[in-house]
Amino acid sequence: MILFPQPRHLQVLDGVYELPLRDTYKELTAFYRAVKEGIDGVCVDTDCMLGKEEYRLSIVPEGVSITVSCDEGLFRAATSLQQMLMRTGGQLPCVEIRDKPDLPRRGYMIDISRGRKPRMATIKMMIDFLAALKYNEFQLYMEGDCFKYAAYPKETAHFDCLTPEDIRELDRYCRERFIDLVPNQNSFGHMYTWLRKPDFHHLGLFEREDQVPSTLNPLLPESFEFMCNLYASLLPHFSSEYVNIGLDEAYGLGRYQIEEYCREKGKDVVFMEWLNKLNDHIKAAYGKKVMFWADMIYNYPQSYHMVPKDAIALEWGYELIQSQRMTDHCIAYRNAGVRYYVCPSVNTHGSLTSRMDVTTFNIRTSAELAVEYGAEGLLLTDWGDGGHPQSWVWSMTPIALSGQYGWNTGKPQDGESFKAEFIRNAEVFVDETFFGGAPVSRLMYRMANYYLLEPERVHVCTMSAKQLTLPMNETRYAHLFDMKDSGDDFYFNNVTDYVRRVMADIEKLSFDEMFKREIRLTAQLVELGSEVCKVKLHPKASIREAQELADMIDRILPEYIEIWNYRNYEMGIERFVSYLEARRDEMRAMKGD
Repeated sequence: MILFPQPRHLQVLDGVYELPLRDTYKELTAFYRAVKEGIDGVCVDTDCMLGKEEYRLSIVPEGVSITVSCDEGLFRAATSLQQMLMRTGGQLPCVEIRDKPDLPRRGYMIDISRGRKPRMATIKMMIDFLAALKYNEFQLYMEGDCFKYAAYPKETAHFDCLTPEDIRELDRYCRERFIDLVPNQNSFGHMYTWLRKPDFHHLGLFEREDQVPSTLNPLLPESFEFMCNLYASLLPHFSSEYVNIGLDEAYGLGRYQIEEYCREKGKDVVFMEWLNKLNDHIKAAYGKKVMFWADMIYNYPQSYHMVPKDAIALEWGYELIQSQRMTDHCIAYRNAGVRYYVCPSVNTHGSLTSRMDVTTFNIRTSAELAVEYGAEGLLLTDWGDGGHPQSWVWSMTPIALSGQYGWNTGKPQDGESFKAEFIRNAEVFVDETFFGGAPVSRLMYRMANYYLLEPERVHVCTMSAKQLTLPMNETRYAHLFDMKDSGDDFYFNNVTDYVRRVMADIEKLSFDEMFKREIRLTAQLVELGSEVCKVKLHPKASIREAQELADMIDRILPEYIEIWNYRNYEMGIERFVSYLEARRDEMRAMKGD
């Protein structure tokens, strides 16, 4: 592997050219500035006919030549040249590269609202990784307690989170790497962080006063005023011309206080009215274009004509079936003239590790559909459901793989290979970037597929991970499975043994100790979940095992807290910790016949 993401065209020639390695080569933006200002042996030419990210890179025994149309193309060329220098120690192979992206927008979004709120240094580490992979968009998903909203200062007065100054610094940091930091504020569904507060409860849709609503009431003037206040607090600190206003999973739409209104006008029309109202305000007040999650409208193609001009629909789906259904949706958006992205997932939420075979299928299918049916971008999502217990280390390979597919999707899937070279090269890139070259990522991929040993396949999660969030007396999860129907201990014995064996192989490798601790902690949580499943299968016969698992939780908690605080603000840790503490206390209280 000479370069990752793999360029559109690369021809290896005879010979090498030695470009002495300097300290500036180790940091991408410093190297880019050096190339722009002039480095001996590197010639930069301009061709205004090239696209803004397109570049040509020629390395011959006499030197290096780069041809671009603008600074953005030069940055992508410098990114490729720096990677080659770091990999070869300055002994550059002679090559001819002609390269440009398949998709205009290639983004990554991480949830910072439902548990983990990464510190500035952690976010900058993510941005540097994205830049090396030629991403050009980054989003921080916000629902509630994660940003110091000036309009509502008391709501975050008691804990640390991102400030307006932090956002402006991140915006500058992204611009230096030709990444667009897009504000992301949910504005309809997923508003329970706000609506559970007494001052805002009345803005929600609910049947009973004691309910915690999740969806704003779009018919209340106060709801619109509330959203305007959030935007006023957030949007001025971003230079992006876009804003993601969310609107996904608005489960209250068509129910409760607005049921009759929706019956008269249609749920799709009511949704479109709210979308257009927010869009008009944002356009008038901030000159920005909106993005919105498309799950609330893709079943109503008759309403596509109501999508605001220049708005971008975000077509998301994280499972095998959802990936397949994207085809019809993408064709419908294209035919209706709706701008859209495809949005796969790292799939770590609900599984702790990702479910790598599903994830790689999801990313590949989304990217291929995006190219075939004219999507403007690919946005890889990274969610924090259930308190965000998963470490970011498990997102690295999916991010690298999505970087490849967004830049160069390659030949269409042939039905046999699963484009395995893309997966392996993504793993090598992650190993080189974070693990000192140790082959950790392949073993992580194997561990992430532990769920294949479980007796049931579960939508967007695994049995072992999900059971950690459910009380010991609850064996059923929605309509998807019931532990009582899960056979015997055989399946979960296999899960526990499998994860232990893979972790033993990882322990043999020498790499960053904090990353190793994060991986080890994840293995322990999967093992804990697997063993909890066994206790749920036959609780009365598992009293001793339950006490041992309670002891295991006591051992896990200090490590979980220390690792969490290393990269994240402390506020939010209680969400998942409370699950572990509840399972511990329930198992301590278990009694036999």
